[in-house]
Amino acid sequence: METETVYEVADQFRCSPRKVSDVARENGIGANLGGRAGWRFTEGDKLALWEAMRPAKPLVVRRRRRA
Repeated sequence: METETVYEVADQFRCSPRKVSDVARENGIGANLGGRAGWRFTEGDKLALWEAMRPAKPLVVRRRRRA
């Protein structure tokens, strides 16, 4: 099973390694091996990270007309 580091994933997603590790920690994605080893992500983990980093859809607010 091929795993990638937080730096490799951040390079692919074009964001900072800090952002990747923060999102992974918040959503329980990937494996944090601790120390110098750091985070490791599989292909499935990368897909889950991609979905977690996706911006939320904007809510359509409709105003009521006054009678």
